[in-house]
Amino acid sequence: MQRVGVDNQELIHSRINHPIRGYPQNLTAMKDSRPALSLFTGGLLTLVVFIALPGFGQSRYAQPDTYAGLIAESETYFEDKLKTDKIVGLSAAIIMDGKVIWKKGFGYADQQTKTPMTVNTVVNIGSVTKTFTALSVMQLEERGLLDIQKPLTTYLPTFHPLTRPGIPLDSVTVKTLITHTSGIQSDVWKNSDLGSGHYTDVLGFINQTHLVYPAGLAGLYSNAGYNILGHLIRDVTQTDYVQYVHKHIFTVLGMTHSGFAMDGLTNRTKIYAYGQQANEYELRDIASGGIYTDMNDFTTYALGMLQAYRGESTALLKQATAQKMFTQQNAQVPLETNKKGLGWFMFRNDSTFAMYHAGSAGFTHAKLLLIPDRNAALLVLTNTAEGGQAAETFCFNELPRFGLRIPDLFPTPTTHLVGKPQDLVTLADSTLTSYVGIYAESNSYNVVKLTNHQLILVNGGQKLVLKPVSETEFLPYDVKGADTIPRVEQRLIFRKLKGKTFLFRRVNTRDYNLGYWLRPIDPHIWSNRMGIYEHYGYQLMIGDSKFKRAELYMSADSVLMLRLSTMGSSSEMPLDAIDANYALSSGVNSGFGGVNVIFREAPLYQTLEFAGLSFRKPH
Repeated sequence: MQRVGVDNQELIHSRINHPIRGYPQNLTAMKDSRPALSLFTGGLLTLVVFIALPGFGQSRYAQPDTYAGLIAESETYFEDKLKTDKIVGLSAAIIMDGKVIWKKGFGYADQQTKTPMTVNTVVNIGSVTKTFTALSVMQLEERGLLDIQKPLTTYLPTFHPLTRPGIPLDSVTVKTLITHTSGIQSDVWKNSDLGSGHYTDVLGFINQTHLVYPAGLAGLYSNAGYNILGHLIRDVTQTDYVQYVHKHIFTVLGMTHSGFAMDGLTNRTKIYAYGQQANEYELRDIASGGIYTDMNDFTTYALGMLQAYRGESTALLKQATAQKMFTQQNAQVPLETNKKGLGWFMFRNDSTFAMYHAGSAGFTHAKLLLIPDRNAALLVLTNTAEGGQAAETFCFNELPRFGLRIPDLFPTPTTHLVGKPQDLVTLADSTLTSYVGIYAESNSYNVVKLTNHQLILVNGGQKLVLKPVSETEFLPYDVKGADTIPRVEQRLIFRKLKGKTFLFRRVNTRDYNLGYWLRPIDPHIWSNRMGIYEHYGYQLMIGDSKFKRAELYMSADSVLMLRLSTMGSSSEMPLDAIDANYALSSGVNSGFGGVNVIFREAPLYQTLEFAGLSFRKPH
């Protein structure tokens, strides 16, 4: 899945990248829940599941206001957004001081029949389901049925993806799945609708793939990983995931209007995109995006989590466990884009914190922001693809009210602090040569060359001169004709992690990953694989995400490239060849980065698989 992110603004997370939970409507519009940076423009594409936001860092309120003022402004905000953003229907709620002070529906649940959207309208909450899955796992740990620090194979011995040197299987713990740091690829699109597949099928698909990274190296948002957690819950409890959630969460909290597609819930909304009603699409991946609820139950869930954290109720979870879920768990992950607890994304500074998750499925959106120390929450559900931005902006505009701001989401940099410009140093060509090569991002790559005893970085038609200030840190200079102009607030830093050399761009207190060193390939081995592969077999059933073809070619810099095309758009990505039959789409935390590409020979065709979808070309 790709998630929706921020483009050319302060980013937030979204793979989330997605108008549809992980199933892009088209490749050009898609942005991931994992942020990527354009080296030359400074633009951000993120994805944890977050959407482009028009301006953060300031509250809409110059002075603290009463709840009456907050309610009035919230109602005006949504009434305006219904018109300006062409949203058919939404519902929203505000919790303050442990009480629901406001909840209301706007627009229509069914535009044709003029059925109003109310707090009783049921909506698919998409990836917010992951917070329920993480909660279920933590309940099992409370009961002594598992330990999240232990390898996943302790409880799920049928987990056996392909292995290669430097990526030990035992490093994949239950916790790494919860925090999206397991190295399991993001999605498997084959049989991804509920009519074609079951959530337990995902494990078998993943067992045919390589882990993308060693566990603990990088944050890679993974729907597949959360469906494997659903499988884990089933095997440990001998209870299907659906029944487990009903018994141990919905029933405990009294969420009587919540469930899954197979539950036949009443009052479900119609769904909309581009001004038209869209077809329903039930996801196979119920443990990562399958829960439906209305605003009444959604607020009940938010209150239940707040009460557990504050020790006001332990029916759902013990206070210590809830506080563990709401404590940052990924501070030691070197390639991260967002602070995370267990199952939640996290805004955190020295004074306070908030927990957040967003979801999108079948064009609906759900947003849930919890501020535990203030016993407060903001919640939005919408039935329209275009409604995600308004919903998220509503939540994030209120962060300053609680002493938070957007940058509190970003992790502490792992490279050293960049201060005032340092004196340049001289490095031997032998040292500089160790950095020469291709550094692959999700949709492009950077070429680092050694010319006249200095490193040159080229991306397309743009060029930077890199002048060393230490053995691993370089000051970048823009080339303007015969002149070079230093970017004094920036550094480019080469860093070796788990056997790979990564290139970072450090700007003040932010790290941006610019890709990792790509192993050279033998073009002769891949020459007979080049060409156009036409899609065949299972096709995505949702929106306009109809994949048409995949083209394998070699770039002018001898980089193996894949061009993936839908009916009206395309995306190009460098490939990291593992062996003659497997490659990985490149890039860290962004775009289509981190997907297995599998090549097979058949009597009449050569086949290529991408995220489980199949393409072929004649011999």
